[in-house]
Amino acid sequence: MNIQEAKDAVKDAVRAYLDKDGTGGYVIPRSRQRPIMIMGAPGLGKTAIMSQIAAELGIGYVGYTITHHTRQSAIGLPMIETRCFGGEESPITRYTMSEIIASVYEAMEAQGRREGILFIDEVNCVSETLSAAMLDLLQNKKFGPHRIPPGWVLVAAGNPPEFNSSAREFDIATLDRIRVIEVEPDTDVWLRYAVSAGVHDSVTYYLNVKPQNLLSIRSTPDGPVFVTPRGWEDLSTVLKEYDSLGLETDIGLVSQYIRDPDIASEFVRYLGFHRRYKEEYDVTSILDGSSDPERIRGAGAEEKLSVMSVIVGRLNSEAEEGLRLETLASVLRRISDGGSREDAVRELRSRAESSSDPAGASSFCLSVVSGDADPVRTLSETEDGLRTVSSVFETHLSNAVGFMMDAFGRGQETVSLMAGLISCYSVVMFSKPGGVLYGLNDSVLRGEGASRWRTG
Repeated sequence: MNIQEAKDAVKDAVRAYLDKDGTGGYVIPRSRQRPIMIMGAPGLGKTAIMSQIAAELGIGYVGYTITHHTRQSAIGLPMIETRCFGGEESPITRYTMSEIIASVYEAMEAQGRREGILFIDEVNCVSETLSAAMLDLLQNKKFGPHRIPPGWVLVAAGNPPEFNSSAREFDIATLDRIRVIEVEPDTDVWLRYAVSAGVHDSVTYYLNVKPQNLLSIRSTPDGPVFVTPRGWEDLSTVLKEYDSLGLETDIGLVSQYIRDPDIASEFVRYLGFHRRYKEEYDVTSILDGSSDPERIRGAGAEEKLSVMSVIVGRLNSEAEEGLRLETLASVLRRISDGGSREDAVRELRSRAESSSDPAGASSFCLSVVSGDADPVRTLSETEDGLRTVSSVFETHLSNAVGFMMDAFGRGQETVSLMAGLISCYSVVMFSKPGGVLYGLNDSVLRGEGASRWRTG
């Protein structure tokens, strides 16, 4: 299954494990709550989805990469204590609580949640000294003598041996006690995520043209060469910063993230194409409604993809700004109505620390709310800004789709642009039901004229 299907499967499993009967007991007994193991190539997003699931379910979350731990930190340190057996005192060895189990109890106090997910990454890549402990964890949900607290679901992740030379195969006794979810790369799913997450439009453009290069791992006489979704996303982050600073992007930089020389070189060529198209097609004039669609009618498929990726990226960024202001306005209204600023800061900090913070809204709000600004005055300014951003966004949205309708009617290109926009979480969430996005979608699918929705 792809990473979205894996996320849905884990989320459903956690919900089922935490479902309670009329007496408050778990419907599925703890002894039957098999740990969930996600197996897949590196960089597919296995780790990222875990905190998202916890945030969406409103439960706690603790994550560990087990290869970063020693046997002592995972199991605990030995200590000597005296016990009485048969009337005689004898020294025995006991273990302090595992650092990992202790962190679950600490999270329960800090997050105020009695239930949650304990996520252990790279569980099949541990050293010999920890391998027995990992089997005990998967089979019995405990480290040494210390068990995972009730209400906490164990989820683990690992890489198949073909992707990691230190990976180990599990025996049948272990496999018979866990649920294994195998994740395969799916470029269409990743691109929907990438567009919504604001991945650099040159990356989404290239992978739309070359979808087979999302994940590539092969052996050569000089060693392995590879590229992973994680590499593309990390490269995107650097490209954005280099663009903002006006720094040059060359093969040397790209090769630090895209570790396949052929794919890195090809991407650099496409990056050049993308930048040229971006300059030749003034996207600002398209969004303002003043661009002539004549040229794009005769453009090649890759040229059209490049322009559409820039348009979608710009509109997604505007929607992200709107979501941040919407969230800030909501928080400020609660404070202005007598809510506690300290409670708001605590809630925002918790949300910002998770990987499920769409458009960075919680982080943005935290920077404002934790300051000394007057919430009433700031609320008024925020609402004014939100109205402006909303108006500009809807105008740009209608003009972008109008531009494509003028050029291609309800052809594949216009449908592709709409599909890209609807894949953007921020665009959909910032658009009001019955608003411009919904009207444009109807005009493309049902045949209403573009002029009805275009704002000149």
